[in-house]
Amino acid sequence: MQNKNIYDICAPRRLFVFLHSKPVFMKNLILSLAIATFNFSFSQQWKEMANDININLYDVVAEAEAYFQNIDITKKGSGWKAYQRWLYENEPKYYPSGVRNNVKSDFVSKEYKEFLSKSSVTNKSGFENGWEELGPYYIEEVTGHYAVGLGRIESFYTDLNNENRIFLGSRSGGFWKTLDGGETWENTTDFLFASGVNTIAVSPENPDRVLINVRNSYNGTTHGIYESLDGGDTWSITNFNPDNLNWGGLGTNNRIYKIMYHPTIPNLVFAGTSEGLFRSNNNFESFSFIPAGNNTWEYNQDFDYIEFHPTDENIIYASTFNNDSQIYISNDAGQNFVQSGTIPGNNSNIQLSISAACENCVFIGSSDGVWKSEDLGQSFTLAGNPNLANYGAFAVSDTDPNYMLFGDIDTHMSNDGGQTWNQVTYWATGNANYDTTGQYVHADIRGSRSYNGVFWVNTDGLLAKSNDNGLTWEFYEGQSIRENYCLGASQSNHYRTITGSQDNGTSIKNENNWIEFYGADGMEGIIHPLNDDWMIGSLQFGGKRRTKDGGYNQDGVNPDNFNGDWVTPLMYDPNDQMSIYTMTNILYRSDDFGSTWNTLGNSFFGGNIQNAAIAENSSAIAISNYNRLKISYDGGMTFTEVSQSLPNQFITDIAFDPKDDSTIIVTYGTYGNNNQKVYLSNNQGDTWQNITHNLGNMPIRTVVIDHTEDSTIYLGAEIGVYKKTMSEDSWELYNENLPNTTVMELEVVYGSNTLRGTTWGRGVWEYSLAGRENYPSIRTTSISNQPTDTQPKEGIDQFVSSTIDYDGNLNSVYVEWVTQSGSEIIQMSNSSDNIWKSDSAIPNFEAGTKVFFKVYAESSSGLLSETYKFMYEVRENVLCTPSMNCDYNDGFQLFQLQDIDNSSACEGYGDFTSLSTNLEQGNDYELTVTTGYGDQYIKVWIDYNDDLDFTEDEVVINNYIIAPGVAGGVYTETISFIIPEDAVLGQHIMRAKANWAGDVPVDACVETTYGETEDYSVVIVESSLGIIENTFPENPIIYPNPTNGNVSIDLRKNYNNVIIQLNDILGRKIIEQSYNQGRVFNLNIKESPGIYFLTIVTENKRVVFRLVKN
Repeated sequence: MQNKNIYDICAPRRLFVFLHSKPVFMKNLILSLAIATFNFSFSQQWKEMANDININLYDVVAEAEAYFQNIDITKKGSGWKAYQRWLYENEPKYYPSGVRNNVKSDFVSKEYKEFLSKSSVTNKSGFENGWEELGPYYIEEVTGHYAVGLGRIESFYTDLNNENRIFLGSRSGGFWKTLDGGETWENTTDFLFASGVNTIAVSPENPDRVLINVRNSYNGTTHGIYESLDGGDTWSITNFNPDNLNWGGLGTNNRIYKIMYHPTIPNLVFAGTSEGLFRSNNNFESFSFIPAGNNTWEYNQDFDYIEFHPTDENIIYASTFNNDSQIYISNDAGQNFVQSGTIPGNNSNIQLSISAACENCVFIGSSDGVWKSEDLGQSFTLAGNPNLANYGAFAVSDTDPNYMLFGDIDTHMSNDGGQTWNQVTYWATGNANYDTTGQYVHADIRGSRSYNGVFWVNTDGLLAKSNDNGLTWEFYEGQSIRENYCLGASQSNHYRTITGSQDNGTSIKNENNWIEFYGADGMEGIIHPLNDDWMIGSLQFGGKRRTKDGGYNQDGVNPDNFNGDWVTPLMYDPNDQMSIYTMTNILYRSDDFGSTWNTLGNSFFGGNIQNAAIAENSSAIAISNYNRLKISYDGGMTFTEVSQSLPNQFITDIAFDPKDDSTIIVTYGTYGNNNQKVYLSNNQGDTWQNITHNLGNMPIRTVVIDHTEDSTIYLGAEIGVYKKTMSEDSWELYNENLPNTTVMELEVVYGSNTLRGTTWGRGVWEYSLAGRENYPSIRTTSISNQPTDTQPKEGIDQFVSSTIDYDGNLNSVYVEWVTQSGSEIIQMSNSSDNIWKSDSAIPNFEAGTKVFFKVYAESSSGLLSETYKFMYEVRENVLCTPSMNCDYNDGFQLFQLQDIDNSSACEGYGDFTSLSTNLEQGNDYELTVTTGYGDQYIKVWIDYNDDLDFTEDEVVINNYIIAPGVAGGVYTETISFIIPEDAVLGQHIMRAKANWAGDVPVDACVETTYGETEDYSVVIVESSLGIIENTFPENPIIYPNPTNGNVSIDLRKNYNNVIIQLNDILGRKIIEQSYNQGRVFNLNIKESPGIYFLTIVTENKRVVFRLVKN
């Protein structure tokens, strides 16, 4: 993040009811009766209570907290994460009372429609079609991730007559369709008034007639069944909607779980709902409620499964998650239903499946086992028990009922009718090899069906299918359906953003691709303002992963014993950009981008800090917890309460005006008709004014203020983005082309004049800042040596480079730098294309000097763009000497390279730069290392540019592992490496680092726990075996040299009429070969060891190599 650096609202942690003295209300009597009537397990009670909005939120919390006291919450599938997600999402809406039945379930959509009816939308030419979608659509590059996916898929449909036609429904990303077998996908429900689609039905008679349930993504409340008559391109609401059903009143949370067309009776369709089962014989032009068993209109069950007999059109099966001992059967095409025989021994929610290969069979799957009926559901027999408690899917093959699929976190298959089961997919294999293993489908299987013997599953990340009964799997990408929490936008690289999402972890957006960086639930992220390769992503409760090379390597960076909020605040200091903050109820500050931490002040909130913001130009920091807001004026050491005149509601976000640290905005996400959603203070919280104005009661998630003279405020809401300038008194919808979904966080990218946002279910989007659509766009900015722990060093010139896009003429581009002792403007010149470089360097300053600068680009018409305020601290021009613990004999006992033959004990850090050897350009060498402990990762650099910094382009050995996975002992290995042909001549430092049981960090100055660092001197000299003469424009390469006989020749580009000749040291021709054209050639030298001369001639070019055969 930049000036805002905050998160959306966060939930309190365990036992918060007691910590915060929240009201706890008596459980609803109806629920108590329901619990007495129906037998669902103790572990599900809090979930049932959470779904009943007549039960106070804090009663649900009390029930859940009591349950989780006896559960291992660290175990995957424990339910703890699901509870925390629910609490994070719901507590801000209903705090402080916890009452959830005082607003209607369609409250948000009505507020949005009301605003739409009174507003107009303005197009912006910088983005011709409004907001631009950034994805991700595909899993492109995987580095540190282990369970990759795109987003949660609730339902799917595949056309049995056209395998290229597939539909899917996302929990929060709507309806998607492909007509080319998954090559391309299109969303067609973005502008309906809810974003979730959980069930899809297609008419067997008319495949262009499609029905979907449109629902709230968070609580499942239905907005009605929608119909498409053109194959899912356009939609209209059917008569089966909340208005006609008299649903949606106070205290209701009406849901539709399943829509199913009858396979043979035209236009007959059923809906399984929270209010029972409904039947329509005319595509829901009209419909009727169907009593089932003892069901009545006054007390209805939740019907979530409907299946049809394969050959008898009158027989229909249905099940509910209220009744785990029976299903419901109709013998008259769904006009009436009676209860089945008892399912013996089942005490868990059931899933229902049938198979065309066993016409009279009914199959039941649950956490307690798998049952089979061979008499149309009159009796059931236990077939087997997979012993999988957290199941989410069950399906039987429609071609062979011996094959069954059971889905929990992973996928399990049976080939003997359910008697035995084997796991066939593995959720933690979604790493760089996820697309080649054939055994990955993403964690948490939500549903499954078998079509013509092909098993399909929908998961929390991907839609997948198996053609071989689960042995191998392929999956479908192309849908932008990430459920994002937060983002961190780079200020120095317009194209780079780090994001966190539910189920699908932390990802990094680059100009041309996405990197999948880490798993779990991804939360907040930050990018160093100037060095965009330095990023930190976070996961639930504030765990942090840092990269210093753009996402390819990472390490953990957290204060000791840290346990923050579900989404923990993380931000950098605008005035000391290597310094970052994180927090529990205490503030922590790191001055080295997470390597070490200092404890600052206590908030005295009694619970975790849930939001935080830092001022751009001072040491002011604002923090919040529930309804309380405090400000520190001394960088986080002490705090003053400033919330006395603010509403008694849950604060969802905080922002400082980047041009005025005295101006602060706070937002609220309360579900209620109070017209109290946005508050402004112009004196750092001494007084407040309500600036909700014409927003009405739309709940607000996030706020950011841009850097323009107007200080435009942008709000991300439950639906949509809204804006106004600081001086205006009404809000405008800023939503062109943005889907009607929740906007979770917004950030401003200064130089490119853009606004970037994360959505819940539709990925990442960006748009022009208001009024800045035609301004110059400063896309990237860097200095000669990007800031690191050791750079830039004193005495090294720092030139500034930027890339700037602009259709017109730029009148002036310049850098303005400032230190405590002075300032200056340096003009920039256009070097090539859109690249601009400073005409002179920022002056050299002594170590410790903090240098601030901005880049400005002004058009010929006076439109002036400016970057963020970048800064760096000048470092001492000294060599870092990281010392590690080698008490267990980790590290180097012997280091042998050419003339260097060094046996040494444990030094931690060893300065052996007095030992030196010559190394020739382009030659192969062998390093022999002895270590006294196994599993040693070895990395070696040569500081070719002599800047006392070791970078990735200076690595010659990269994490070679000695004795992988082995413990103690003495191990000696020889490692080969090559000196580049163009290595800089002269004496340089060679650094060797050993690290136990993990990669040596990218940063050669890092001190890991176990290992050793040793420095030596090497002198790079011209190769005595290399090129003797050359007229090629690029030096051809031969390798290896010396060789055992097989030599490869690379001419660096294709040439015609190539002649290759080998002569011995006496000039005798040994080999001569001619080629019509080519670039790479191979030569096999069978002669005796010795020195040879290799001559290559082509197109008036000639090169001669001195070659040694061993």
